[in-house]
Parts: sequence; C-alpha cells; structure tokens
Amino acid sequence: MSDVLENLRDLGAREYDKTGFPRLLRAGGLLIGIFVVGTLGYWSAAPPEYTLLDCAYMTTITLTTVGYGEVIPVEGNSSLEAFTIGLIIAGMGIMLYFVSSLTAFIIEGELRDLIRMRRMDREIDKLENHLIICGIGKTGVHVLREVLQSNQPCVVIERSRGRIDEELEELGEEFLYIVGDATHDNVLQHAGIERATGLIASLGNDRDNLFVTITARSLNEKVRIVSRGEHPEAEQKFKMAGATSVIYTNVLGGLRMAAEAIRPEVTTFLDLMMQDHEHYRRVEELPVPNNSPLIGLTIRDTRIRQHTDALVIAVYREQDGEYIFNPGPDYEITTGTKLIVLTLVDDIETLEALIRGEL
Repeated sequence: MSDVLENLRDLGAREYDKTGFPRLLRAGGLLIGIFVVGTLGYWSAAPPEYTLLDCAYMTTITLTTVGYGEVIPVEGNSSLEAFTIGLIIAGMGIMLYFVSSLTAFIIEGELRDLIRMRRMDREIDKLENHLIICGIGKTGVHVLREVLQSNQPCVVIERSRGRIDEELEELGEEFLYIVGDATHDNVLQHAGIERATGLIASLGNDRDNLFVTITARSLNEKVRIVSRGEHPEAEQKFKMAGATSVIYTNVLGGLRMAAEAIRPEVTTFLDLMMQDHEHYRRVEELPVPNNSPLIGLTIRDTRIRQHTDALVIAVYREQDGEYIFNPGPDYEITTGTKLIVLTLVDDIETLEALIRGEL
C-alpha cells in the first residue's frame, strides 16, 4: 500500500517556479557543453604542438565569430574544416538560444520574479502555527480572503500561476504562495506542513482533496485538516484518511438559501456583522492555558469588557467536550477551557495578551 501511495505522489511534474530560470540553466548547460566539445575536438584533431589553451581559444573565437584569426590552421585540413563547420552551425544556434533566454530572463521581469520567489521561500521557512490553503478556485478564493481578513498567517498552494496572479491583482495585497501540486509531499513540506496548525483542502474534486488529506496526515499527525467535499456519502472516507472535518459547499449553499427565505433579517444581520470592513467582527476561539491568570476568575472579573467590546458567547470545556452557551458573568473559568467570543478582529491581540496576563 505504501508503494502505491508513493507512486501516486510522484505523478505529475512539480511546478514550484514558473520563471524562465530553468530554461536559462539549460541554455547555459548547452553553451558549456558545446565549448567543451569544441575544445576537445580541436585538441584531438590539431597537431600536437597546440596546447589545450590554444584549442579553447580557437573554440571561443569560432563560437563568438569575432574573427581574430585562426590560432590553429584549418585550411587544407579536411577533418578540421568539417569539424569547424559543424561547430559554427551548432554553436550559433546555441548562442542564439542562450542570448534569447538571458534577455527574456532579465527584460521580461523573470529575474524580478525569481528574486521575489526566493524571498518568499525564506518567509515561508519562518512561519509557525500557520494555515495552508490548497487551491484557490471558486471555493478556495473565499477561504483565502477570509483568512487574510482575519490576520491569520497562511500559505497558498495553487497549480496555476495565472490564478495566483489574478488573485494578487484582485486583492491588491501580497500573500505567500507556492506554485505546485498539493498532493506531493515535497510541496507540502515546502509550505511547512510540519509546523502548520491547520490545512484547508479546497481543490476541484473529492479525489484530489482526499489525496491531499492522506498526504498531509502522513506528514503531520496533529494538524487540523478541513476538506471541501462534493458527495456527502464520501465523508467516511475523508475521516478515515485523516480529515478533521469535511465541508460540503453544496449543502451549505442550500441551507443558506433556505435561511435567506425563512429568516431574512437574521441572515442580513450576520452578513453585516461579518462583512462590515470598518468594524470587522469574527467569532473567535481563544484557548486559556493552564498558567493563565484568568484561571479561577469569573467572566466578570476577567476585565474582558474593560479592554475590548468582545462578548463571551460560549465556553468549551476540553475535559468533557461540553459547550456552555451564553455563560453568565459569574461563570468560573477552569483549566482546559476555550472561550468562544464575538469580537473585533483588531481586538484579538488584546484578548490574547489579557489571557497571557500581559494587561
């Protein structure tokens, strides 16, 4: 089974970098190759009094067509004449290929793209406790925008460089990304899967999302994996593969349409709350560590309302998996607690500092 999975992971080409750098490397390799062939060819065919440096010089002036004069006499030597003709024809083609590749690399902005990709790689290597978003198609693009608006560190993995460029232009802001196939181990490792706190698989079909789930779970046993699903009957397969939860966009869309028809004011209120860009609010979960000064305090005594306008709408107790909805001001916070709050995104850092005892 492991051999089959490994073979499947190796299907398809890795697309880390869409710049012309690989083409430039190929052109440079061909140029070095024709230079070595020319030098060794002259050295083997020329009279013994000519050194290897003479042969290299002869190759250089032949390839560059500078016409400084022949160091090694060619006229009258049929083998050298034939070799020189072949070297000129092959060399001119390779030189043109190298010059065009170098020009495209510099003039068309590919050098700038390469520098940007290298800088981005360094930033990705520094990330910890981040999200990995696999695919920014019709569903993934909304995931990305929500994550960016929530100020969460993230990395996007997308096969299409054109799709990334479209979203960069649409958003008007930079985000970290990798052009590649999220089903490959090396691409997920490049995105820092070992250090990530969550992965969102939003590729175009269940097969790809299932394979991303399998691959990610094999690389990180603790990461939270949220996968997009098309067919609810496949949920058990996703769970067996390691998915923490599966979201069926068609089901959610249907429920939203029904809610819009039955409870229009409620849905409008939620939309306004979530999409007010001047006062951007979110329902956020805030873990309370065991050494937090909030342990043993009531919600009233935490001073949450003094520092923010956050509302504690629920408490999750990890020890028994129970949710306490709408806890009163006298509810006492215990170890293994997560606070579920409705808060401004800008207040999240203040709340985290309060939980750590820094306020």
